[in-house]
Amino acid sequence: MKEKLRVGILFGGKSAEHEVSLQSAKNVYDALDRNKYEPVLIGIDKSGRWILNDESKFLLDSDDPRRIRLNPSSDAVALVPQSRGVIANLSAFKNDRAIDVVFPILHGPFGEDGTVQGLLKLADIPFVGAGVLASAAGMDKDVMKRLFRDAGLPIGKFRSVRSGEKLPDFEEICAELGLPLFIKPATWVLLWESARFITAMSIFLP
Repeated sequence: MKEKLRVGILFGGKSAEHEVSLQSAKNVYDALDRNKYEPVLIGIDKSGRWILNDESKFLLDSDDPRRIRLNPSSDAVALVPQSRGVIANLSAFKNDRAIDVVFPILHGPFGEDGTVQGLLKLADIPFVGAGVLASAAGMDKDVMKRLFRDAGLPIGKFRSVRSGEKLPDFEEICAELGLPLFIKPATWVLLWESARFITAMSIFLP
């Protein structure tokens, strides 16, 4: 019988979308074909601690999206650079069996922004989804829109305002972009790092 592929399901995280990630992980875990794949549940709590969860109860109050939370009573683990999927168990001081591929189900910064993707590259573990550059660019609305525009793809109108610049008048923006419009931070990474703040204002194309 062919050996099952060990899939590391990486979920939780430090972002404000932590609970959304937990719910997404539950959906992926429930849908995974057990005849082909062996799930390995790696949760990340809100402080950034990685824990190896037991399948029997890796989430608490999982049936209530408002109360869903990660089960903290599990071993702390880490991925080591060039480990080829070996998980270092920091609680039991041993190495667990290697995983074959990681399925990152992380939302927001420290998950969708290329940071985890870079770590998985260093650990030499294949993973699902976009790579480091595409993930980082996709999380920065200003960069992403410029890349799409320069590639000749149709995008919504937008305008970026950097920290320290004079904010445009509402009437000026309406005349330039039209209504409705959305005011959003271009990248949450910059907000977390407090390096700079960019506001991207855009409307969706019809």
